[in-house]
Amino acid sequence: MSDVAIRRVSPDQHDAVMHYFDLVAYADNPNWSRCFCMERLVDDYPSRTKEQNRASRSELLRSAKANGLVAYRLGRVVGWCHAAPKSELKSVPGEPASDVGAIVCFVVAPDQRRQGIATQLLDAAVEHLRSRGMKIAEAYPRAGDVEPSRWVWSQYVGPLSMYQKAGFEIAETHAGFCIVRLKL
Repeated sequence: MSDVAIRRVSPDQHDAVMHYFDLVAYADNPNWSRCFCMERLVDDYPSRTKEQNRASRSELLRSAKANGLVAYRLGRVVGWCHAAPKSELKSVPGEPASDVGAIVCFVVAPDQRRQGIATQLLDAAVEHLRSRGMKIAEAYPRAGDVEPSRWVWSQYVGPLSMYQKAGFEIAETHAGFCIVRLKL
C-alpha cells in the first residue's frame, strides 16, 4: 500500500494525533475513547478519566517523549501503534528488560481497517525498536478464537496471525493471550 506513510510520532504531529484520538480512533467503540493509549503508561489507569488521559497524551506528544508510530493516508492520520522499550511500560507480562521492545496497541481508523495498515505499522514498529537498540520485539495477542462481532473490541493488541506472518513465534501461552517474540 504505497499511499500509506508511517512516521514516528513527534511534537509537530500533536494536533493531528490528538484529532485522531478525539474523533476518529474510537468512533465505533466509545468504551475505548478514554484511553488515548495511556493504559500501559500509568499505574492508575483503571481510575483515570478521559480528560486525565487526554492531558497526559497531549503532554507526552508535546514533550517529544511519546513512543508510537502514526500511519497517514491522503494527509490524515489513519492508524496508531504503540511500540516502546518494555522497561518504559507498565502492566506488561514478564520482567522488564532493557533490550526488549514491546508492541502493545494498534488503533486503525474504522474506515481503513482490513487494508493492511496494522501490518505496515507492525513492520515499522519492528524497525523502530531495532533502531532503538532492542534485541527482541515482544507482543501480547489474544489466543484462541474471538467471536467476529467482538473482534474490534479485543484485537487492539493485534491479531496473532499478523505477528506470525511477520516472523514472530509464540514464546508463552497464558489464559486468553500469548507472548510472541521476534529476534531483531
